[in-house]
Parts: sequence; C-alpha cells; structure tokens
Amino acid sequence: MEPPYAPIYDTILLVAVGYIWWFFLKRWNRYTAELRPFIQRASIFLSFAFMGRLLDLISDFYQFPYTRETITLLYGVSIVGIVYTMIAYVQALEKSYVPVPKPTSPQIKHEMAGAYIVSGSKEKLTEIMALLKERNSPSLIFTRSPTFYSGAGEFATTIWITQATDAGIPPTKLHVIQEKAIQFAKEFDGSVIVIDCIEYLLMYNEFPSVFKFLVNLKDHLLMLNASLIVAVDEKAIGSRNYRLLLNEFEPL
Repeated sequence: MEPPYAPIYDTILLVAVGYIWWFFLKRWNRYTAELRPFIQRASIFLSFAFMGRLLDLISDFYQFPYTRETITLLYGVSIVGIVYTMIAYVQALEKSYVPVPKPTSPQIKHEMAGAYIVSGSKEKLTEIMALLKERNSPSLIFTRSPTFYSGAGEFATTIWITQATDAGIPPTKLHVIQEKAIQFAKEFDGSVIVIDCIEYLLMYNEFPSVFKFLVNLKDHLLMLNASLIVAVDEKAIGSRNYRLLLNEFEPL
C-alpha cells in the first residue's frame, strides 16, 4: 500500500517524537512553579504528535476509516499547542527580566565605594538616601516599599521585590536581582545599590543562598567602583547570621 521506504521513514520519526515526548515527561514535576506548566503543556501536546506518528506507521500496513483525517487532527492540535507553549514561555521569560529605568544622573564618582550594612529603622536609610541625593549619586534600590523612597531624588530608581505582579521581581529570583544591579553599576560609574528587603528574601530562600548572593554581588560591584548597602533587622535574622554579614559588610 505504501513505498518500501515509508515504514522505515515513519518508524524513525516515531522514535524521534517518542524520545522528545519521553524527555519532557521525565521532567513533569522537576522544576519550579514558574517553569513547570510549560513542561507539562509541552508533554501533553507532544503526546498528540506521538499518537499521530504511531497511527501514521500503522496506516502503512492497515487502513482504517478516517485515518488521514485523524492524523491531520492530531498533528494540528500538537503543532498549535507547541507553538502556543513556546510563545507563552518566551513571554514569561521576558517578564522575569524587568527593565531598569535609566536615571538622568551624571556619572559622578563618590567616596562611599564599598559594601555596607545598615541595621535598625529606616530613618537611617533616609539619611543615607539624603546624602546620595546631595552628591547626585545614581542609585538603584531593591525594596518592599517603593513609595518610601519617593523623595530620594531624581537619580534614584526603585525596583519592587514582590510575588504579586509582573511589574516587580519575585524574591526567589536572586539571579535576576544580581543581573539588574550589575547592569546598573556598569552603566553608571560610582553608583549605589541598596537592598532593604533581606527579611523578605529569607522568607523564600535559605540564608546560605541569600548570603552567597550578597557576597557575590558585593564582589562584582566593588570591581565596578560601585557600592552596596544592605539594610537588615538584626533581630529578624538572628545574631549568628548577622555576624556573618558583618564579616563581609562594614556597619554604617
């Protein structure tokens, strides 16, 4: 009913599609909540492609009613579903990388270059921000309270750390926070990076992960002639963890 090479061709394609389907099925529950739906959708839509390939191979030997129509339907659902999944994944990936607004500040070096820790109330941070404003220092602030810094000056930019909206950065994405901070420091010499939401980050990450993130960010910023200011409540994180931070950050 078919050319001799048709079953061989269909078998090869069946094995290829089956392998891809199996590859995604093995990762059904492996990743985080953000990535898991895309893996599961891809697995579901690839199952339609696998069924289509299997029916295509069987039809080389036996003909069933509406075989061509069924195969076309299975392929159509699979292709449309996989295209939709890819587009949704790229859109989610783009949203995770929140663009950092560029302040109009001149690139001025200042004397604060280093890594510092601020413990206690936000009034002390207010004093620091007033100093940065006076010196026209370009500042990037990762915070739970963007409105708190509304008077920090035209050269200060805030990024909201939140799970509630795509307008901010989720607290689980420490690598995105680091990338945004380094990008800002590269564009504005002598810039200051402020992180005043350590307690919130610790709600979603273990302390070793947050500590490693802060130390790595500190090293990158120092090489870029930038400063890092970390605001933290000593009582909230515990004395042992606070002492570890003091080994890397100078108290202000």
